[in-house]
Amino acid sequence: MNSQNLTTKYFNYLDRQGKTFNIVAGLYCTAFLGFLDYYSDTISGMDYTLAFFYLLPVSFVAWFSGRRAGIAMSLVCVLAKMFVQLESVEPLSLVIWKNGTSLAFFLVITLLISKIRQLLDHERILSHTDHLTGAVNARAFLDALKDELYRQGRYYHPFSLAYIDIDDFKEINDNFGHKAGDIVLQTVVQTILDNLRRTDTLARLGGDEFAILLPDTNEAAGPIIMEKVREQVHISMQQYNLAVTFSIGLLTCNEPPDSADEIITLADNLMYEVKKSGKNSVRHAVYAKKLHEPASEAA
Repeated sequence: MNSQNLTTKYFNYLDRQGKTFNIVAGLYCTAFLGFLDYYSDTISGMDYTLAFFYLLPVSFVAWFSGRRAGIAMSLVCVLAKMFVQLESVEPLSLVIWKNGTSLAFFLVITLLISKIRQLLDHERILSHTDHLTGAVNARAFLDALKDELYRQGRYYHPFSLAYIDIDDFKEINDNFGHKAGDIVLQTVVQTILDNLRRTDTLARLGGDEFAILLPDTNEAAGPIIMEKVREQVHISMQQYNLAVTFSIGLLTCNEPPDSADEIITLADNLMYEVKKSGKNSVRHAVYAKKLHEPASEAA
């Protein structure tokens, strides 16, 4: 594993700990620097020997906890530096001037770092999101599915994957124009999201095809969820006087599959079986290593 991957994993770990954890870590770092600063100043008689190192907690908190927390940490660092100078023989005006310039410098660094983090987060969201509908894109969905496979391999929790196709979507574009088609896609995504849990993942795989990852969803719950989704999306289409229907292939995995691509293909095949048998329904199967037969079908 290279150093870039290690750094990414470390940063992701700190992000998962939450803002409070990182603020407390910054406070501990500031206290440690203040302790070192106080004793180095007492022994050597040199001022601001560790002034530059106060940027560490400031930068750390600004990156992992945001601009406001970074500003607060800047103030804490300056107060720590001023505490070190309580016994200084320098004039008060000079002490205020030095710490005021330090505070200004810390604030500039805080604003720069928090802005860079904001831009990077925005870019990351754009790179994982379908620009038209707001659903995640195929690449992000594949990453989420691989994470779920890894989780299932450790904890053996079931999950389900649905593959959705809008029936006769080309006719909507041909008869009403691409603008109407875009509205249909956006409405479909919003309606599905309104009927999913926060832990579920909806992706637009391309054109009029979508996929839904349903963690902790077994063969009993999966068809119920997807029937509800199909009905709600059909109802939402009625406001545009469009008789839009949906063909859905649903695959439940109670055991770890061989690969993410395999179960996407299997769910896609189930969806095409619905297409061949008249469209506008859900076909469900339970994954098995050597046999993939539909377990149930809902009209």
